[in-house]
Amino acid sequence: MGVLVVLSALVAGASTAAAQSVETPSAPAASPAPGAAPAPATGAPAPAATPLATADPTRRMIPLVLRLGAKGQVVRDLQRELVRRKITVAVDGEFGPATKRAVKRIQKRFRFKRTGVADPRLLKKLGLRTRVAAGARVTPALSVRVTPGLADTYLEVFPLSGDYTYSDDFGARRHQGRHEGIDIMADRGTPIVAVTSGTIARLTRTESGLGGIYVWLRRADGTEYYYAHMNAIADGLDAGSKVTTGQVIGTVGNSGDARYGATHLHFEIRLAGTSPTNPYSHLVAVDPTARTQARR
Repeated sequence: MGVLVVLSALVAGASTAAAQSVETPSAPAASPAPGAAPAPATGAPAPAATPLATADPTRRMIPLVLRLGAKGQVVRDLQRELVRRKITVAVDGEFGPATKRAVKRIQKRFRFKRTGVADPRLLKKLGLRTRVAAGARVTPALSVRVTPGLADTYLEVFPLSGDYTYSDDFGARRHQGRHEGIDIMADRGTPIVAVTSGTIARLTRTESGLGGIYVWLRRADGTEYYYAHMNAIADGLDAGSKVTTGQVIGTVGNSGDARYGATHLHFEIRLAGTSPTNPYSHLVAVDPTARTQARR
């Protein structure tokens, strides 16, 4: 009988403890001070902090491609690395013909395609950075070349920074009618820059109509510049954004009705209140390399 009493007491005690463990609420957590981040739950690992600079690099950065016409510290870094690898080239920060030949030599050494263009794959192989800020300013390596006697060129710099070819195809027959601009052929991702300082009049980051992804840039005097078939528009730009000469505004693609064709930039100049004017002579006037195909 005594044994039964003891067992009953033990069972009753266990039941009471179990009930207390279930029914007794935990003490409420102290409210954080205004502006302070909430404390993590006890026993839960604190979330890793995400550096602001790398939170979403694809929104602020575009692939870095160095070609004829590029200039700056990134080119200087490339040249120094080439010299370190026993390839003779001047370390002057300008991507000219000598640097292009040096790039071809290192591409041959790595058994890459010999293009003379330092793309992200080659830069990564060399241990150099492979992306650049989307709104960065690109300065042509060579001085702007102005044709003597040419009327107002309407352009301060060439609209692309890199390798390209173009011809005078203004007015050529197209399926939608006469061609109203010049097609500048270039690889996908080639940086597109503002040809003058001005305001973004309108743009679209989603494919729309014939132009696909496009930007309209307006100069103070009302002159407008149309960039079409783009692959992407630089982050942070919108209608009303101010841009400066040489600022990267996007990259070359083949959006719109060029979807299944070669990548290129369709470029137009429209004087205030007028129909398109032929951009060809104006492009030639500011082409830092004169790499044109000057035949119709």
